[in-house]
Order: sequence, then structure tokens, then C-alpha cells
Amino acid sequence: MRFSHLFIFFGFCVSLAQGERKLEFNRDIRPILSDGCFHCHGPDEKERKGGLRLDLESHAFKPGKSGFSAIVKGDVEESEMIARIFLSKDDDEHMPPLDSGKSITKEQKEILRKWIAQGAEYQGHWAFIAPERPKVPVHPEAKHPVDAFLTTRLQAEGLEMKKVAGKETLLRRASLDLTGLPPTIEEMDAFAEDKSSNAYEKALDRLLASPHFGERMALEWLDLARYADSNGFQSDGSRDMWLWREWLIG
Repeated sequence: MRFSHLFIFFGFCVSLAQGERKLEFNRDIRPILSDGCFHCHGPDEKERKGGLRLDLESHAFKPGKSGFSAIVKGDVEESEMIARIFLSKDDDEHMPPLDSGKSITKEQKEILRKWIAQGAEYQGHWAFIAPERPKVPVHPEAKHPVDAFLTTRLQAEGLEMKKVAGKETLLRRASLDLTGLPPTIEEMDAFAEDKSSNAYEKALDRLLASPHFGERMALEWLDLARYADSNGFQSDGSRDMWLWREWLIG
């Protein structure tokens, strides 16, 4: 599982640990509206239809040209958005329009319905929302707080943890995840012979201290930043960028 996927999965676990999952605009709603609704009801004034803008809280609750409010907090029946997206496909009032090439799945419709029923709370940009430390769910069998969150999520899905893998498998997984390299024979032997209660923790500390961990973590960032040691195809002269690469890895 990629690290980004694990963080998303962990976020769901946090919500479940706090009871029935409360939908969040940035995580659950914005992606649906952005894909299915913002083209006609978003920031582009030239493309906007019906005087309705859904990307801003300050506009989303105002009545459109039809005279109805697309979203009425806590009232699904009075929210025109719900009426429009649940209409028959033969109805000209259906949203998104049938000829738009966009669609909202049945599951997404139910998410929108639930969000409005919960109060239709908007959120600002995620970078300006202070993170809150969640309470760790109580699971006596969990050896680590992360295990407690994962167990909560798995139970909600009707699943359960697998048994702990053998030492060789654990070290191989950790080494590939953290450094991108398989463990050496010497590292495998040393880990197998370590009978201490924190053998795995010591192995993780060793991997995290490895320069290969820096290389593994820096690789995706370097790709996103279009890192290169040359200027490119048309003017392929070298440039001294390796200093930044080494700094980032360090």
C-alpha cells in the first residue's frame, strides 16, 4: 500500500473511531461537485448556469434563477440539488444534464443526500484547517495506536487483521517500502537471530537512518519537481542541480 493511500485509509479510520462517520466537504463532497457540477455551477462565470455557484459557501445556499435553493441545510426534501440529481433520466431537468457527458453515481448521490442531512457544512482550503489529534480507539489486542485505528476500520467492513507475518516477510516488506531495496542476507540473518521484544522497531530505526530511505522518499518529489541534471532536449547542457538533490535526500 502506498504511503498516500495509507494516509487516506487512516483518515477514514479516525472518523469511524469517533462514531458514525461525518462527511467532510473537502474529502467527500468537493470531488463529486468538482467532477459533476462545477463546470456549470463553479468559478467560471461565463459557463455558469442558472445563477448557481456551488464552489463557495457564500453563494451555495442562495436561491438560483429558478427561485429554489439548491442546498437547504439539514433538509433533503427542500434541497433542489437532490430533486434534480434523483430525477428520471427522461426528465429535462435532470442534473448533470444528460448531454453533458458527466454523471453522478448512485453512491455519490447518497453521499450528497447524507451530507445535506448532516447540515451541509462547507470547508475552506485544507491548508488553513488546523489538524486535530483524534482519540485512539480502545482495542486491547492492538499493540500500537495505528493498529487500533486499522482494527476499527476493518471491523466496520466486516474484516479482521491477519496474523503477524514471519520475520523474513516483515523485514522484506519494510525494507522495500522504506528504501526501495530488498534486505541483504546479512540483514535477514541478523533480524532472525534478534530475539529481543523490540527487534522489529530496531530494524525500522536502521532503515529510517539509511541514506536509501532519503533516496526513496525524495524520488517522487524529484519527479514532481521535474528534476534533471540537464536543461532538456533542445538545449541539453548540464547544470549543477545535484546539490539540491543531495540536500533533499539528506
